[in-house]
Amino acid sequence: MKSIYFCVFLVLGCTMNAQITETDNTMLWTTIGLSKKLDDKFRVSYYQINSLSIAERRFNFIQPDLEINYEINKNWDAALSYTPTFSLDGVEGNQLIYHRISADIKLSTKVSKRIRMKNSFTVEHHFTQRSKFQQRYYYRLDLFYRNTKLPWRLRPFATQKLYWYANGRDLQYYDADGNKTESVSPNGLHAYRLKAGIKFYPSKKFNFSIYYQMQKEFNSNLFGSRDINSLNPNSNKIRRAFYDFSVIGISCNYKL
Repeated sequence: MKSIYFCVFLVLGCTMNAQITETDNTMLWTTIGLSKKLDDKFRVSYYQINSLSIAERRFNFIQPDLEINYEINKNWDAALSYTPTFSLDGVEGNQLIYHRISADIKLSTKVSKRIRMKNSFTVEHHFTQRSKFQQRYYYRLDLFYRNTKLPWRLRPFATQKLYWYANGRDLQYYDADGNKTESVSPNGLHAYRLKAGIKFYPSKKFNFSIYYQMQKEFNSNLFGSRDINSLNPNSNKIRRAFYDFSVIGISCNYKL
């Protein structure tokens, strides 16, 4: 428990130097994680992402995550989590704190003797309405290669996420002649993330991983989706441009 208290103190202390914008296209994420098994069914975990902008060499944001996981059976898990994001905008002393809660359900299966797969569906609610969404829903697919005979039980992995945005701030749309049509939230299928890396297990209680991650935002016509980068033909300006970024990441996790 002392380790968890230290991590929380670290978060609160570091937020005064953090900043976040949608112009940070290449970042370094360092993650620390602690987990504790409460009984045969419940586990509590704490994770903290520290994000640095590589181009500007400054803190970007700090994001702790407190999660409780319930093992339904051998293959099914469910989890609830609370995740604040700490940042500062360009105005001195103007601290921004974004809060979200999420719930997910996960299914673990074997693809072959060495390859394992996890499928999960997650619902997020952001207490601050963002320009593009207030709720996000995403499907996640994890694939990893497992072979205990490899040094440090080395485990290559790949993760894919597909995001649906909902209830963002209303966005003005136009027809081909430049006339205003509707002002509505740009709901729809709008983002894809891919992460690939290698995880190492030096001991039973400690593991770490290195990875590369990328995000691509896009527009889709599926299920009545609306564009998030609406063009005003009168001024030829785009509002809410796509935010694409890449991440080099290092993650360390310890089981208490």
